[in-house]
Amino acid sequence: MSAVMQARAVKPGPPPVPDGGDLSRQSLRLLAALRRHHPTSADHSIRVATVLLAMSTCAKGALGDPAMVVAAGLMHDLGKLFLPLSLLDAARGLTRAELKAMRAHPVTGAETLTALRFPEPVVAAARDHHERWQGGGYPSGGRGEMLPALSRAVCVADSFVAMIEPGRVYRPRLTVAEALTEVESCSGSQFDPGFARLLVEGLGPAFQQELGLDAAPGRWRVRNGEGLLLSNRLEHALGLPPCPW
Repeated sequence: MSAVMQARAVKPGPPPVPDGGDLSRQSLRLLAALRRHHPTSADHSIRVATVLLAMSTCAKGALGDPAMVVAAGLMHDLGKLFLPLSLLDAARGLTRAELKAMRAHPVTGAETLTALRFPEPVVAAARDHHERWQGGGYPSGGRGEMLPALSRAVCVADSFVAMIEPGRVYRPRLTVAEALTEVESCSGSQFDPGFARLLVEGLGPAFQQELGLDAAPGRWRVRNGEGLLLSNRLEHALGLPPCPW
């Protein structure tokens, strides 16, 4: 039975914390499903996980076990697995109904991860990554330290990666420097100030190279399908050999 079919078959319940190997393998299976459905979302999730790992390294364990941190990054957009490609790749403004469907993906992802017995920090990261430090985000409008720490870290990493990636029809791609400046300017409003600072401090040259941030505009690194993860650091954090898919 596939991971997605399991999500539909297993009734939600209190999710036990799996060992790191089980968490990593399940994350990679779901990431592979997301890649088959929408490669752009999978690549985005890998970059978010890489940024989170940089933040976690700088935070010296404040975000928890590296495998948990990476899983939260890889799984934060899992709800997009259930959205149609016409919506994910729309080269126009969304209608009100389409926007409502798009904004449902955090809840859908969290429900799927709960059904698959993922640990609560990973579930919460999927649910809360569009919330804001001062409130006003979605789906709940939660704010500040009401939101779990890992969720607040995913929020800033997700936003930063979205700013620097190509293919965003609703805004131009920013340079790394411009995006870091934007993170700093939104610290204390959209982003938890501590995690905004961690991102700025933790995104060193080595992580920027692994993200492909050294590429000139128009020459973004394109994956060739030889491996699922583009970062050896992620594979090490997950405690797994290179993925064979």
